[in-house]
Amino acid sequence: LIIYNEDHGIRQAFRNLPGVELLNVDRMNLLNLCPGGHLGRFCIWTQGAFEKLDGLYGTWRKASTEKSSYNLPKPMMKNSDLARLINSEEIQKVVRPTKTAPQRAHIKKNPLKNLGVMLKLNPHAKSTKRAAILAQERSKA
Repeated sequence: LIIYNEDHGIRQAFRNLPGVELLNVDRMNLLNLCPGGHLGRFCIWTQGAFEKLDGLYGTWRKASTEKSSYNLPKPMMKNSDLARLINSEEIQKVVRPTKTAPQRAHIKKNPLKNLGVMLKLNPHAKSTKRAAILAQERSKA
């Protein structure tokens, strides 16, 4: 991403390079700077664009000259190490314990097709089935 203030042939010079995008500093937004919410896009700033940032957004001490009464937002967190904060003893004492994984419902098996399930339901089914098989073999013979 190349960010510029004034176009002195920059658009024409970079328009045919694949993967290179051009952006005017006045039209800059968060979706262009980090698309998809992924930080760390390689940005090349022209000197004019970098100098215009203070006028466009102001500083913490001085309001913006181009936007009416706009000041930079102050950081909400004093310590930006979020992983260390979450894993600290003070936070972990207050946080509720992790939930156990829910037990999955087991699949119901058909006792008419599954002999093991049938035997659990009716232990006499084994001798009944054996007698039926023997009766069928006698009738064939």
